[in-house]
Amino acid sequence: MKTVCVIGTGRMGSLIVRHIVKTGEYRVVATDVDPEKRLLAKSYGAEVFENNRDAAKSSDVIILAVKPREVQAVLNDVKDLVGGKLVISIAAAVSLKHMEKIAPDARFIRVMPNILIDVGEAFIAMSPGSRATEEDVELASRVFSRMGEIARVEESLMDAVTGFSGSGPAYVFTIMDAFADAGVKIGLPKELALRMAARMMLGSAKIVLEGKGKPMELRDMVATPGGTTIMGIYELEKGGVRAAIMNAVEAAFKRAKELAESPY
Repeated sequence: MKTVCVIGTGRMGSLIVRHIVKTGEYRVVATDVDPEKRLLAKSYGAEVFENNRDAAKSSDVIILAVKPREVQAVLNDVKDLVGGKLVISIAAAVSLKHMEKIAPDARFIRVMPNILIDVGEAFIAMSPGSRATEEDVELASRVFSRMGEIARVEESLMDAVTGFSGSGPAYVFTIMDAFADAGVKIGLPKELALRMAARMMLGSAKIVLEGKGKPMELRDMVATPGGTTIMGIYELEKGGVRAAIMNAVEAAFKRAKELAESPY
């Protein structure tokens, strides 16, 4: 049984620990500077260590789930222990080239998940480094398989993935809350309106993912001539909702590029 080490058990790291433990396929070890976060990882079934070196020493795969600014320090700490091992980084902005320079004997893969790994519905972009093998990619895919849909992408797209998919759930939650407030405005109880909004978004996503039609085709199926829906769509267009969403994604993408150019 391979041992997977998760360095950093904050929000994303702890979710990753929980999912990997659930598979029952790996021994999971974890570490964090915060004792409370170590206790959380332990409650999920991981074996916890107080320092990175002890955690990485006996591991076959190391997952870096720390903030981008912490990646360099963590790698410098364990670089003599990761030679010949697979190291997976979920840190935004830190390039494969930079990590390979610090620990040239390790095999790196960059992965960009999002908070939706909590319910196994994330979009997970994966980009292998120069020394990573196809077996490494398959292993990384298995490790993350229960957390969502995995897609292999060129590293040059990772900043776009970060601004779009990494940040995207926050935009969706904002829109969902706006729907709920709209429900209250027309007389619905807030909790009822929120459940209606969440169901609408879940069902709408599912019907697209199942190939039942493109978004605009499906929209036109709902919007009958002179009906209620087309009047609502008119107000959305007048309010610039589409442009606002496009601008939000572009702003996040630009920020991701800025961080990638000077992340340390």
